[in-house]
Amino acid sequence: MASADFWRQALRRLFALYLFISGLALFFPYRPAAWWLLAALHAVGIILLLSPRASAVATGWIGDRWPRAARVLRDWFLLLLVPFLYSELAILNVAVHNGRYFDDVILGWEEQLFGGQPSRALAAQFPWLPLSEFLHFSYIAYYLIIYGPFLLLYLRGRADAHQRAAFAVMLTFFAHYVFFIYFPVQGPRYLFAAPTGGIEDGFMYQLAHRILEAGSSRGAAFPSSHVGVAFAQTAMSFMLLKRWAPLLLILSTGLAVGAVYGGFHYATDAVVGFGYALVLVLLAPVFARLLARKT
Repeated sequence: MASADFWRQALRRLFALYLFISGLALFFPYRPAAWWLLAALHAVGIILLLSPRASAVATGWIGDRWPRAARVLRDWFLLLLVPFLYSELAILNVAVHNGRYFDDVILGWEEQLFGGQPSRALAAQFPWLPLSEFLHFSYIAYYLIIYGPFLLLYLRGRADAHQRAAFAVMLTFFAHYVFFIYFPVQGPRYLFAAPTGGIEDGFMYQLAHRILEAGSSRGAAFPSSHVGVAFAQTAMSFMLLKRWAPLLLILSTGLAVGAVYGGFHYATDAVVGFGYALVLVLLAPVFARLLARKT
């Protein structure tokens, strides 16, 4: 296994590459009035990530005073920025497409592949509260699936494995986010009523809907990053945390089915997210070697 420093270097450059690709959206005609501020933040981020001197200046005073905190920050900071990057996706895809979404394309694929609309039919066909509660619980276990393995690896002192998993998972995040910016799809929850039939009384059902209403980003449906990232982390756990991998597989499978059952994603979103993630995990070492190569 490559060293932790190798994976950190690759991850910093991957992050910078994503900031550049996503930042290009701010130069499209429908950019927001404060586009220059977001562009400046992207530019500063790229400089800090690619320039060792700039990064050292920015973090040096923390390291001088609290060296242990600086080490933790070094290993976790980029991972913890993911929710903030998610929050800007709706701004970026509107900048490119001015509020045009491609749900009509995905709805057509649904008809061709499944002969209908599974995101509307699945819960109606199986309106069983215990099933609904498990699937909705699995769906909102998303961040547990993502960050739980990272925490276990970190607490065990497995820095190389922690950074290796971080690179694969972040690669999966960014590959999905590029779709959300340049090929935005809203998903069925924006177009159709939420499933009912008694399952709406469940605690997990209601919690999942409250979470999405508070923090979902419009246009971030295809491919499903929930499914993709969950299965990317599951795949890494089969390599790095074998004892916990079966639990993650159960939760990730429940999440994928729940995404469709709950009307949060089209079935196509889930299937493509799953396949996309596995390809990215397999290719992650190749991308890492390219990015970490000395220039």
